Amino acid sequence: MALSKQFVSNNGYRSNLQRNYEVVNVGSNPARFAFFYEDIRGQNWSSGTQGLDMDLEVLRFYHSFMKQGATVILPIVAFSSVSGYLNRYPSSKRYLAKFASILDGLQIKYHPKFKDLCSYMQYPLLYNFSALRYLVKDIDPDRRLDISEQPMQAIEMEEDARCWIEKCWKPEFNIQSLDAPLTKELQEGRDVSVLMMCNMIEFLRERGYKPVIVSLPMSAALCAYFTPRAYETYITSFIRIFEQMGIPCLDYTYDNRFTRHEYYFNALFMNLKGRKAFTHQVLEDIKRIGTLD
Repeated sequence: MALSKQFVSNNGYRSNLQRNYEVVNVGSNPARFAFFYEDIRGQNWSSGTQGLDMDLEVLRFYHSFMKQGATVILPIVAFSSVSGYLNRYPSSKRYLAKFASILDGLQIKYHPKFKDLCSYMQYPLLYNFSALRYLVKDIDPDRRLDISEQPMQAIEMEEDARCWIEKCWKPEFNIQSLDAPLTKELQEGRDVSVLMMCNMIEFLRERGYKPVIVSLPMSAALCAYFTPRAYETYITSFIRIFEQMGIPCLDYTYDNRFTRHEYYFNALFMNLKGRKAFTHQVLEDIKRIGTLD
């Protein structure tokens, strides 16, 4: 799988020099399209659709590839703070199998629900008949990481931002208004998100790594939907919890250096130009606060 290329195998590890990473990040799709490491031994460990629970699983299995005292960026986006709400629904076998596929053979057996995944991974066509078409026609490769410009016009960006809010996130989290207080269910999801973040922080601190929380920027088209009240509810109040724990937190949500449409290929995901500029600034800021040597 193309996905596995970003994860280093343990096979022949004594001669494998792709180790001792100085900085890594986990995170979901926005993180996958936010970080591009140059002139530093770094690695983007976002596999795309990746919840906080799987962030921790990836760190558990791959932290040995980091150097002692390495920096680990824990990205958050607008609804990371309530993403625990989605734990109400069982993870699909396809979602879990994706993570099993990037682990080494000895590690896979420790993967959550691995026994349930065995038949799915051995006989995927039995669970997904629509995949039969790929026996005669291969799937087109994902070229989005190669996009270096903004292909959308301003009105298209605005429509894309509206779709993210109205057709994706509001239905997904059962939100009627971004300015409304959290519902009981979302507050429970917030508690789960806090616990998962704390578990990651504890895991990293116990091993001498340096966690840094980074709130990722959004395009101006998306920022327009987040009033000060929504921003406080979904982002700053969440960040404040970890600041009080002594965790460095960098918030770029509204940073006008990175909200410009030219840095994105849609309303949410950064293009290559944006990733390079953003990552450079994040690393400079992390060095400034003394978290990266």
